[in-house]
Amino acid sequence: MITRHGRMATAEASRFLTRLCYHFRRKIPVEYDEVRGDARFPWGACVLRADAGQLSFECSADDAEALARVQHAIDSHVELFSRKSPLQVVWDAPVHADADAAAGKGTDARMGT
Repeated sequence: MITRHGRMATAEASRFLTRLCYHFRRKIPVEYDEVRGDARFPWGACVLRADAGQLSFECSADDAEALARVQHAIDSHVELFSRKSPLQVVWDAPVHADADAAAGKGTDARMGT
């Protein structure tokens, strides 16, 4: 599993979250309220959170290609819904779920834990 976090600065985070989720639910399963949304794309998922001054995104998928599709769906719709005053999501680097194990954290094969 790969995860990527993004943020979009806006004073209207709740409004954007609601608009995005309302639009997405026409084609995919989405649950949302004014402060949190959960969108399930066929190739991955994205949790949206509206805070004071920003809308944050936590997107995940099984592989990099699928994650790129989720990110593209978010980016293209943010662009669409912010045409008058363009906004952009600033994305962090992707994080692999097994990154801790690869860095020597997590389970210890010698101890069986």
